[in-house]
Amino acid sequence: MKRKIIFLGTSSFACPSIEILHNNHNLLAVVASSQPSPVKTLAYKLGIKVFDPVTPNTPEFISTLKDMEAEFFCLAAYGHILSGEFLKIPKFASINLHPSLLPAYRGAAPLQWAILNGDKNSGITTFIMDEKIDHGKILLQEKMEIGEEETFGELETRTSKIGAELFLKTIDNFDSLTPMPQNMENLTKAPKITKEMRKIDWNKPAKEIFNLIRALSPTPLTYTTLRNKELEIIRAGYSELSGEPGKIIQNKGKVIVGTAKDGIELKILKPQAKKEQTALDFINGYRPEIGESLK
Repeated sequence: MKRKIIFLGTSSFACPSIEILHNNHNLLAVVASSQPSPVKTLAYKLGIKVFDPVTPNTPEFISTLKDMEAEFFCLAAYGHILSGEFLKIPKFASINLHPSLLPAYRGAAPLQWAILNGDKNSGITTFIMDEKIDHGKILLQEKMEIGEEETFGELETRTSKIGAELFLKTIDNFDSLTPMPQNMENLTKAPKITKEMRKIDWNKPAKEIFNLIRALSPTPLTYTTLRNKELEIIRAGYSELSGEPGKIIQNKGKVIVGTAKDGIELKILKPQAKKEQTALDFINGYRPEIGESLK
């Protein structure tokens, strides 16, 4: 049975879910941010009606959506907090796709915090939305591993595809699912990544710095300074070589920097006002010296 769905989303994380629901159900419209976004681009390409209100909770917009008589609202990475009146519009439920095993990592940056904390596993959850953020009853969950060197961008892409399949499974089997309350003993938070978190502290252990670099790649990216100019780190590796924190301890084909414990190999970098480059290109262009400090 094809269900009538209105989808709410903004970032690229939502795009695989839009495609799979569009192909298998009746996607009446997409509600996106008022700014240009990957979701808008995809919806126009697929010929889906697009709404992009600055504020979605207005009586006028709620009335417009009620007239469409959707059975489900499906939401992924939309970016607005929705009122109780808004969430009650669809006939059956407003369902959210969240990239964690709720109630772990409630909040804006669940995948990034999972990487930051060095977790070996993550997951994806569909749940019925209520007025509290990431609080509603769970419908389905799927666990997944995090690769040892996987970046946030890579994990998000992979999670979005697995999540799309889970979303489809949730809608297809909604009538037979039993919503389950979240186990509050497992509650953890995943707040927004702050600007202050981007700067690398070389006095921390290499494993902690390595996880920070992975968690902030490809955006907003960690950085350090070399010769009083910012140097953003796109990809790095862990090294068992050790040396004084912040000092370059190898520069022959590899750039390895000392930390409080072990070292960090800088693999892909972006010097200030320059394009991203490999470590070898960086060595040839900047000729970093052994003992030179990153701050």
